[in-house]
Amino acid sequence: MTIFKAGADAGNNGLKLWVKNSDPITIPTVYSLYMGETTELMDMDDIPAKDLINNIDVTIDSKAVTFNSQRYVIGEKVLNDNLQAVELEKKSDKSKDEIPVIVTLAGLAIDAMKREYDKDKIEVTYDLSVALPVSTISQANAKANSDRFMGTHEVTFHHPSGRNVKVIIKIDYCKCLPEGAAAAWGVVFDETGKVIERKVEVGETIIKVDFQNKTLLHFDIGAGTTEVVVTEGVKFNPKVSSGLNYGVKQTILEIIKRWNRKYPLKSIDSMAEFNEIYFDSEHARHNLLKNESQTGMLQLAQQISSVIIDKIDDLKDDPYVFIYGGGAAVLKDYLQKILNTKGRTTNVTFLSEPMFVNARGLLVYTCSPRYEQQKEKELGVAANGTKS
Repeated sequence: MTIFKAGADAGNNGLKLWVKNSDPITIPTVYSLYMGETTELMDMDDIPAKDLINNIDVTIDSKAVTFNSQRYVIGEKVLNDNLQAVELEKKSDKSKDEIPVIVTLAGLAIDAMKREYDKDKIEVTYDLSVALPVSTISQANAKANSDRFMGTHEVTFHHPSGRNVKVIIKIDYCKCLPEGAAAAWGVVFDETGKVIERKVEVGETIIKVDFQNKTLLHFDIGAGTTEVVVTEGVKFNPKVSSGLNYGVKQTILEIIKRWNRKYPLKSIDSMAEFNEIYFDSEHARHNLLKNESQTGMLQLAQQISSVIIDKIDDLKDDPYVFIYGGGAAVLKDYLQKILNTKGRTTNVTFLSEPMFVNARGLLVYTCSPRYEQQKEKELGVAANGTKS
């Protein structure tokens, strides 16, 4: 039996899903209940494999959702079809909210369909890792969050042609890690377990360093929270780690409120729609939204930069600092200018593909011997699926 390895980072803004040997995908964390078509669909074709991600129309049956056999439109299609959007609340408890489960199952179904596009029934098995914020994670809710993913779920994808594809997803094992700490796995190792060497500047010299035994300071700037995490290599140090109960979402919602008052005919109706405009340089309203957002983003960057500088000072000895997350993608230019002006850029790295850093770390962890040990310990099942 083939077991696919995956890491799923379901944030306030979007799901970031990375399956081994596949390209990562992102789906806006937003859905709308399917209420039927307003006009008759005539001579419609199947959605091509490359476009599945932007046309998610699925029915989900799962122990992890309250209302089974419910049909959802998810992600980009909600925005493109101008549907009423349901999103995570500002202070949502991601260990209990069903939106992360709904979007993750949809993402895994899309992954499976892209591999076996012509089939009408697909059965697929995953090992999965997920994450919760440092400020809210506990042993109890981490286990509860993992448990709701484990088991068998059915996702039926509805093509506009009328063809339905049933994807039976079995999640063999799931482990829940603290956000930020999960990312450390992708900073230190790759998916094969090989230690990654990164270039750092020491005096006037550039040298290669691995981070297996180094003190690492992580700033994972999300939508709803910001994780301030210290690890020794991949070993999480909870005593000196913390979570801030804000990210970029609160600021973005304030910007949206002011935008909608100023431009009522160009209203922005969700976080997902804001992101679509803000990150698409070719969008007709991109430049205007960037200008309208500048003051709010600068204020948030000043607030977070103070946290970064204070934490570096607390740890002393210039720890290796990594900044990432969806919020880092928004605030990077502001944070870099502030830290540079204050001369606080020693050992500071803004990781590439900041939105996928946690997802990649979760994938690397899923591929690790540590994950296999945990799976065998909890389930009595070895990595190859045999009983121990």
